Formats: sequence, structure tokens, C-alpha cells
Amino acid sequence: MQSSRIPHIGFHALRLSRSVILAVAAAALVLGGCTSAPPSSSQGADVAVAKSVSIEDQVRDRVTKRWEALIRGDLDGAYGFFSRATRDTYPLELYRVKVKPGMWREAKVESVKCEESVCEVVVMITVDHSRLRGMITPVTERWIVQDGVAWYVYNG
Repeated sequence: MQSSRIPHIGFHALRLSRSVILAVAAAALVLGGCTSAPPSSSQGADVAVAKSVSIEDQVRDRVTKRWEALIRGDLDGAYGFFSRATRDTYPLELYRVKVKPGMWREAKVESVKCEESVCEVVVMITVDHSRLRGMITPVTERWIVQDGVAWYVYNG
């Protein structure tokens, strides 16, 4: 039986231990507190909604929107969901060079589990690659909540 592992799915192939994730999230929270950037117009609506829905529901919604941007090939839009600390340490230009859109057909949030302000999300991604048309694979993402808004922690 052939393994369902994809040889290269970009930045989502990395799996980090829980302690490393928590350390990254803690660093992001500390660094994020040192900077303050106003939300863009698309993020502003999310901030207003954030106060009226659960953290898990907000994370689910923002994960879905980020993946919709990736599927459309809108790397700038997807980058807008990065945490402040991630944006400070990972420039948009590098993200554009590293991520190659076009192989993702669909993304559905499978689960969202939050502890304190750190969330682990499993997204089922449908991949269309030259050899792997329609293959569905899980991708685990880490999100943090800062100032009531969920932000993606990129593992680039």
C-alpha cells in the first residue's frame, strides 16, 4: 500500500512538538504585545465579530477565510491572517517566494481545540497535483488569540 504522504505541500508539511508550539506561541504573545498595528479593512470586520462569537467559532471562520484566499491564489490576503510576531519575523516578500498556490482545491476545518489563547486546528485539504488529483490530507495549524482576535502562527 502506498503512503498517503505528500512529498511537498509547502509550508504545511512541518510538524512541531507541543513544547515547541507553546514556546513559539508564548514568544508571539510577548512580541505581539510590543507592536501595535491597526487591522486592515478586511480584518476590521473580524475584530467586530470576535466579541460576539466563541473563540473556536472565530478561529474556524478565520481559518476558512485564510484558506479561501490561498485557494484563490491571494497570498497577500492569506498573509493578512498572520500574527503580528509572524509578520515581524517573516516578510511578505519571502512568503510570496516560498508559497506556490494552485495545488489546493478545497479546505474544510475538521476540528478546533483551544487552550487559553493557543488553538490547534486540523484542516482537511483537497490537493490537486500532477500525480495526486483529489487527494485529501489533514493539515495541522496553530493559531493564537491576541486582543480578542485569532491570528495564524506560520511555521515557514
